[in-house]
Amino acid sequence: MANRSDTPPEPRDPDARAADPVLRRSRGFSLVWLIPLVAVGIGLWLAWTTFAHQGPVVRITFATAEGLEAGQTRVRYREVEVGMVEDVRVLPDLSGIVVEARLEPEFAEHLTEGTRFWVVRPRVGFAGVTGLGTLLSGAYLEVDPGPGASARSFLGLEEPPLIRSGAEGREFLLIAEDLGSVSRGAPVYYRGFPVGQVLGYRLADDARRFEIPVFVQSPYDRLVSADSRFWDVSGIRVDAGLDGIRVQVAGLAALIAGGVEFSSPAGIASEPADAGNRFALYPDEASIGEARPDERIPYVIEFEGSARGLRSGAAVEFRGIRVGSVEQVTLVREFATGRAPIRVYVNLEPQHFVQHGEALDAVEPDDIEAQYGLTAEAVARGLRAQLKTANILTGELYIELDFFDDAAPAGLERVAGVAVLPAVPTDLEALTATLSGLLDRFAGLPFEEITMSVAGTARRLEELATSPEIAAGIEDLLGAGAELRVAVGELGAGAGTLVGGAEATLRSLRAAIDQSERALGEVSSFLGEGSTTRFQIERLLQELSTAARSIRSFADSLERDPSALIRGRRDF
Repeated sequence: MANRSDTPPEPRDPDARAADPVLRRSRGFSLVWLIPLVAVGIGLWLAWTTFAHQGPVVRITFATAEGLEAGQTRVRYREVEVGMVEDVRVLPDLSGIVVEARLEPEFAEHLTEGTRFWVVRPRVGFAGVTGLGTLLSGAYLEVDPGPGASARSFLGLEEPPLIRSGAEGREFLLIAEDLGSVSRGAPVYYRGFPVGQVLGYRLADDARRFEIPVFVQSPYDRLVSADSRFWDVSGIRVDAGLDGIRVQVAGLAALIAGGVEFSSPAGIASEPADAGNRFALYPDEASIGEARPDERIPYVIEFEGSARGLRSGAAVEFRGIRVGSVEQVTLVREFATGRAPIRVYVNLEPQHFVQHGEALDAVEPDDIEAQYGLTAEAVARGLRAQLKTANILTGELYIELDFFDDAAPAGLERVAGVAVLPAVPTDLEALTATLSGLLDRFAGLPFEEITMSVAGTARRLEELATSPEIAAGIEDLLGAGAELRVAVGELGAGAGTLVGGAEATLRSLRAAIDQSERALGEVSSFLGEGSTTRFQIERLLQELSTAARSIRSFADSLERDPSALIRGRRDF
């Protein structure tokens, strides 16, 4: 039961006002503010944590953006995802594509100047088919860390590298005049065993040779020594000799993409060649022993006659030994002087020339002036260049160097600093010049006077043979001989008493008379009417007259066309 007060409540005054509130200052921190402060702190912590654990952003420049998509293309290292492409845009000058990719934080220390990026996509080439796995997963960026200082901007590779960073082995540089069939990714063989790859090729600074970097993997790089020789094994090689025809076919990979092979006479060298060492690349194994491309001495040869059939690459020989090759054939324009010589640039190989008593290694090919000095001495002794026919069917020419005893004196001149070897005419040109001189002499002979003299002599002989005085003299001589015979007979009959000396005299006289009669008979038979000798003399005179007319016609023909003596007469 509720308690009740005995005193009744006082009545409320309706006019009375409520008392004014009293404000007091708080003496502590209010818990109300704790909630937003905690929320802000959590947000800052999350932001810092996100920023601190965010990886670096790299900029990669490519020629095209084929297969790249922002937010879709992954960045991988050895098939492990290490980043994502965030942006793909075109450069302001339209020179390429910039790709921004964010990598994992732990990969930041590996982003150096030697790091390489490339796009992995399906590729079909001579070296094989790669990137087939991307047909389903899509293209992605591959990263290959390398040495160097820290970097964030890179130039992307358009082709995947053949050798990854850190691969054990060494790189060498091959020098070749012709690229041949060697291509990027071609195998490098050692006696038929693959030990490396061709990394690519580029044109040298002088634009006359090619530089081909190759990589030989470990431990086979120890096989490369200073005396190693490299040659091209691409395609099919056919050798024909006295022992028959040999056909050598390279491996399938070398047949498709080309290939390089090398050998080292010493096997595994105690002192292998240093990385980056330069070697000559020979066209084939048979050409080993020729000069290296950087050990050739340039010369110039000028020919006055025709050089048809002489082409770049033609041989320069000295007494049957190849000592160089033709570099270029040009025409010197000197029409104002009536000359237009053919200027031929050649490269001679100095290792083929050694001084008497010196070894092959004693030659110093790099000293061009020293080589020019030796050449000047040889030129003073008659060294000359001459064009020769290499193939009669095709008309190809080559240059032959030799000593000519009858060569005109000459010195070693220079054209733009290059020595000029003097030349002599070809055998055909010399023969043509001789025949031209002979024809000039023929043309200078007085053929008309000679013909008239021969005809006059023939007429006089004919008149002499048919002269009546000659016939009468012969008859008188025959009659005198008969009378002398009768007189001698009578004298012999009446001189029986003469001494023996007179008889001997008469016998001698009789013998003389007999000899005179025989001589007269022979003269009569020689010049008599209808005699064989007289007929032959008359025929000889006719033939002399015909020959004189033929000589005159031949001289007129040669005077009109002297070249007919070589080519023959042309009938029109």
